[in-house]
Amino acid sequence: MSPPTVLLIAAETTAGEQLQAALEQAAIDATVETTEPECVDTTLLRTAVDCLVVPVTCEGMAGGHLAEAATGLYPDLPVIMYGSAADRGGHIQTVAADDLGSPELAAAVGEALENSETMAARPASRPETILATMFERNSEHLYVKDTDRHYLLLNDSSYAPPELLGRRDEDGLPAGATYLDAARGDDLQVINDGTDILDVHEFSPSMGKHLRTSKVPWYDETDELAGLIGITQDVTDQKERERLLRQQNERLRKVALLAAHELRNELQVSTGHLSQIEADDEHVDAVERSIDQLSGIVDKVVSLASSDSPTFEPEQQWLSTVVWDVWSSLSLEAASLEVTSDRRLLADAESMRLFVEILLSNAVEHGGPDVAIRVGATSSGFFVADDGPGVDVSPPERVFEAGYASEKQNSGFGLYIANRIAKEHGWSLSVGDSENGGARFTVTDVERPD
Repeated sequence: MSPPTVLLIAAETTAGEQLQAALEQAAIDATVETTEPECVDTTLLRTAVDCLVVPVTCEGMAGGHLAEAATGLYPDLPVIMYGSAADRGGHIQTVAADDLGSPELAAAVGEALENSETMAARPASRPETILATMFERNSEHLYVKDTDRHYLLLNDSSYAPPELLGRRDEDGLPAGATYLDAARGDDLQVINDGTDILDVHEFSPSMGKHLRTSKVPWYDETDELAGLIGITQDVTDQKERERLLRQQNERLRKVALLAAHELRNELQVSTGHLSQIEADDEHVDAVERSIDQLSGIVDKVVSLASSDSPTFEPEQQWLSTVVWDVWSSLSLEAASLEVTSDRRLLADAESMRLFVEILLSNAVEHGGPDVAIRVGATSSGFFVADDGPGVDVSPPERVFEAGYASEKQNSGFGLYIANRIAKEHGWSLSVGDSENGGARFTVTDVERPD
């Protein structure tokens, strides 16, 4: 029978030699292996381990967090944390000695090996090696969290460093508050309700990344809910391609609406002049029929250009995610945006994004390049407010009319399209004064996910 294995978390393999010598000096039959701190999770999946030895700190990572991650994967694994500040409570044995060669540490390891049996000591199963390979080689952000949202398994990615092992997102990620609120809300929904959250689009302002996340409940060998399993993908490049395509489509839409608006005006003029002709002639009748046909074509163009989403497919979204996503694509330097509160909603993804883009662009267009914009949730929807000059028209709802424009360079169809999108969703869109004297667009009757 092979001797038990002691896994030491250390940046240098020479540290393992020190502990091995101390165990031999104490006549303890065990083999010491070392692993770097960021690899402890996958090493435990691949290696039969009878005892884990953790320093108080290692390469800037806290030993206590690494110990918590290890026992989250294998609750019966004996863990010994050593160092002058070692104090982690009853389930993790602590040794005050700093020296890996100390008799006190060797004795603690020997006692742990004699008095415990752990699932971590059995040979790695085929599924465990598959899981370890996924976490070691996959470029996407893969992770497992316990019911307290601590990372137990975590691969190295550009937006979730391995230093998060044993910690929560808010302990180490540099993301904005609303992004973390949304991520925490998703975690709690999966953990508390045992429901899947699939293909949720997120945006982190501080990282400048567009993300797509799925999370599902994790049930352990006793069929008890033990946490969640998640994958987060960086879809920034895909979002940029979609943004450019939307801009092109929006330009074409506005050209079509503007042309239809001008044609309708000219047709009305022609109809007026034609009504003054008192001749009963087949040519006059032919002109009237032609004008009627042209009017029908114009109406069809307006209808097609105004319909943003022929295949309407509502999906769960966070308000803050859509707002920051749109804001990042507008490339504004002087203007400012604050998301004061967040909420989930059901909406067609493309329609919702265009809706928010119209309202934010409208605020910048009328409020100036240094406008301050606030977006927040309400009990029945959300609002977009600014500190610009406000809406100087009576009644204010005229801004939603097709072709209405307060600026000559404006086509006058942006807010008309926004109102159409709102109606498609069953929302009510209204406009009034904001607290700061500018305009406030309020959306009500917004459906929440179940």
